[in-house]
Order: sequence, then structure tokens, then C-alpha cells
Amino acid sequence: MVLHIAILAATMSLSAVMSLFLARIAVAGRYGASSAALSVFFGLTTLSAGLLLATLLWPDTSLRQWRAVLGAAALPALYLHFAFGSAPDRRPGSAEIYHLAPMVAVAAGLLLNAFWAIDPILLVTYGGYLWALVRLHGRGAQHFCSLGPEVATTLLWLRIVIGVLCASLALEVAIFSELLWGGAIETSRPLLLSTVLFFGLVSYALLGAMGRPSLFEHVYGLVVDRATLPTETEDSVTAEPADYALLQRINAFLEDPAILADDRLTLSRLSKRLGVPARAVSVAVNRITGQSFSDLLNDRRIALATRLMEDDPDCSLLEVMYASGFGSKSNFYTQFKRRTGMTPAAFRTQLCAGQGA
Repeated sequence: MVLHIAILAATMSLSAVMSLFLARIAVAGRYGASSAALSVFFGLTTLSAGLLLATLLWPDTSLRQWRAVLGAAALPALYLHFAFGSAPDRRPGSAEIYHLAPMVAVAAGLLLNAFWAIDPILLVTYGGYLWALVRLHGRGAQHFCSLGPEVATTLLWLRIVIGVLCASLALEVAIFSELLWGGAIETSRPLLLSTVLFFGLVSYALLGAMGRPSLFEHVYGLVVDRATLPTETEDSVTAEPADYALLQRINAFLEDPAILADDRLTLSRLSKRLGVPARAVSVAVNRITGQSFSDLLNDRRIALATRLMEDDPDCSLLEVMYASGFGSKSNFYTQFKRRTGMTPAAFRTQLCAGQGA
């Protein structure tokens, strides 16, 4: 029981950190609704762990039953995090109010003493949102196309969530069966495993968020880009020799096709590789070229893509896409057409026609 209490306390602490971190991200602007939904999820996880901790310390407490309400609210919040990830500026609409139905139904069951209805409601909620997340994963590349090269890491996060929910559902059934046959919640092994499972999920999310290299890279990139965009005063300042020297280093770095092929390359990652602040990179690029680092990077990647097609017209467009650092077909086509005025397929057809003549 001491181990269980320690894990719950750690889960509460990490979940609270994640909730506050994502609330700050939500205020940043882009993908605000998605980050806010995930902040709500971790906030509910904090409260749920707290109620379970209170139950273990004071077994007679009546608070335990309200964990069901939190669980019925947490699953929709987690689903909405991924659903809102389809567009940077997507906002909740009137349809999202229906996601409150599981929480309201469970709360009504508690208030009306209809305890028999709570477990079926939770089972349907688990199954419904698990199926919804699986469907979302099925059309992930299309749904998350606005994330560009971060689609792969977001789909990884989604797969982890689906796996955790499947395991959690099995453990909840085991917990229910154990209590039904007279077991004590204080000594429930399935409950301990469930706590360990969510502690692992929260820890993995926290490491991804604070370490930046994986699950939350696109979120961090958005915050860094927003924080490092030059103000109007800075934009009007004439570029200094240090800016030209830094841009020369950036250009030399981006000359390497292997660097451009890394679809995880972002402003924050490049600044780390160069050993300079991300703000300095953003300001130097903006002052000299008048564009953002993201635009500069996409310019170089499309230039690489056109060179690859010129060197080997028989190379498939999918190979060209990955070799030039694009993780999704939609983003590749959008950036290519924006810079060349035609799709990659049309460009290659025109190229072949010109070589044939």
C-alpha cells in the first residue's frame, strides 16, 4: 500500500505539472483548443489520483465514487485533444457539448443513487472513445496533415494512448470483478497496475514535453516560433554583421541533403545544433531574407526536391518527398505548389517532356 500511495502522489505531481504546462501552451495561440483539451485531461488525472489517494488513506470516505465522474470527463477531453489537432486555429463548436454527456450521466447516477447504471455508462464511454480514437488513427495522416513533419510523432502518441486505454479497460473490468467478489480496494493488484500504467503515461508525456525531441515537438516549435518572431521595432532594424554571419552558418548547415531530409528538423533543433539561441536564428533570417525560418526551410526542401527529380526523373514522388524532409504528402504538395506553381507530378511531367524534346 505504501508503494501505491507513493505512485499516486508522484502521478498527482506530474499530472499537475503537465496540466499547467499545456495551459500555458494553449494561451500561445495556435492549436490552443487541442492543448487546452489535453490540459483538462491531465487536470482531471490529477484530481482522480487525489481522490484515489484519499480513498486509500481513509477507506470510509465517500469520495471514491466521484472518480467515475472524472473518468467519464477525462476520456472525451483526451479524444478532443486529437480531434482539435486537425487544424491550428480550430475552436470548439456547439457539437462538442455532447462530449459532456458521459460525465453528466455518471453524475446523475450518483446523485440519484442509481449506482447500477454507472459501470455500464463507463463501459460504453470507454468503448466508444476507444473506437473513435482508433478511427482517428486510421485517417491520421490526413487528419493531422497541418502538423507537417510532426505527423509521425503525433500518431505515435495516439498509438500509445490507444494501447493504454485498452490495458486500462481490461484492468477496470478486473478491479470491478475483484470488488464484486468481496476484495478490498486497498489491496487490489489490478488497481495498483492501473495506477502504474497511468503514471507511466504521464511520465512519458512529461519527458516528451520537457525534452522536446518527440511527442510535443510541434507544440514547442509553435511556442518558440511565436516567442522569437521579431517585433515591428526589431524588424525595422538594419541587419548587423552578426546576422549575416549567422545566416551564412545556417545556409551552410542546410546545404547538406541529409540535414534537410530529417523531417524532425525545427527552429529549436537547428538552434541547438548551431549552439545559438532560437531567437537569434529567427531574427537573423527575418532581418536578411524577410521570411520566417519555417519558410526558409521549406524553400530549401523544395529546391532539393526539384533537384532530385531533375537528377533522376524515374525516382518515385514518395521517395522524393521523404528525401527532401516532408513527412506528409499533403504538406509536400502544398509547399511544392506554393513555390513552383504546379504539383510535383505536373513538374515531373513537364521535366520529362522537356528532356524528351
